[in-house]
Amino acid sequence: MGWDEGTWTTMEIPAIGWRPIRIITVAPTLSLLPDDIQTQLADLHNERLSYVPPLTIDPIGWPCIIHDATHHASRTISEVGLRSGGHIVALAITYLDGITWRGGGNGGNEQTFTLTEGEHIIEMLTCVDDEWLRAIQFITNKGRCSAIYGNLEGTPTISRSEGGVLAGFTISIKLHPTVGMGYWMTGVNGIWRHDLIPRAPKENDVYSEYISAKNQHGKGFNDRALIGNSSSIYITCVEIRANDAIHSIEFTYTDAEDDKNRKFKTPRHGGPHAPYYRFELERGEHIVSITGKYGDDWLTQLCFGTNLGRASDVYGRGDGQSFSVRAPLGENGRSMRLQYVIGRCGDGLNAVIFAWTTGLP
Repeated sequence: MGWDEGTWTTMEIPAIGWRPIRIITVAPTLSLLPDDIQTQLADLHNERLSYVPPLTIDPIGWPCIIHDATHHASRTISEVGLRSGGHIVALAITYLDGITWRGGGNGGNEQTFTLTEGEHIIEMLTCVDDEWLRAIQFITNKGRCSAIYGNLEGTPTISRSEGGVLAGFTISIKLHPTVGMGYWMTGVNGIWRHDLIPRAPKENDVYSEYISAKNQHGKGFNDRALIGNSSSIYITCVEIRANDAIHSIEFTYTDAEDDKNRKFKTPRHGGPHAPYYRFELERGEHIVSITGKYGDDWLTQLCFGTNLGRASDVYGRGDGQSFSVRAPLGENGRSMRLQYVIGRCGDGLNAVIFAWTTGLP
């Protein structure tokens, strides 16, 4: 008998030494363990998956259908496909082992978002109006953002699960009342797997409430596409165009890890008209609060407060509903800082979510 790496252990036995053995029952290895160990292992297995948003299913009747990919959740996603126009009609997944899953209707244009080696989806931005899923976007552990598929209209939700990566979907679809339109999606829940990465980048970032004018105009944007997974990129300047409403907002950034101190800008979110204003931040100064107002069509007023106790001018002279948001405290007990925004814009700024991240060291 001998042992070599990568080979079976063998022993030469004369033919007369062979005896038949009959297997009469088979038991899982797990069943050989004590009951309390079996329970602990079963609990750990169940904790591998979570549903975010939480999975709540209403009674299903005609013309609604649920498609669920939980049985594939032990696999790893390599590509997400979808069909969309102004709404999300269908979602599909291709896994690394070639298995595919699909749910939804057949309308819209076909789109794909392909992941690279070691890349996983860690956040999902969705938008639902009173009836239909209007938009979806994916963010990965490599800081890459997909396009915003569909129209960012309705109420946006940012879904993620601490330490989790997207492993599948549970989706609901409904037959459109217009003959020939087929099935459209009404909602989606992510199925998140917790055994592939120890921690997701920026999973401790916090998002403000959604601040939106009554009427929805324009197209969606997400400046996470510029920030990626960086915690060292910070705002150095805010540029505003405003009169009775906020016509546009634009941020200038610097990366603390860039020795050359180079700056870059976001696209201008909104129109080019109205008087121009500029709020420069000093070294070590960050935005920690925003107050303002919004009306029927646009945000009508903005004012920024900083960690140094300074405040910008009040931009915009419009009326409407007041709002106030402030950065929460981070794990270290210090105030977080504004890093980027998500929202919708057209001729003006129509809606916004403020994204807070931890302060620079």
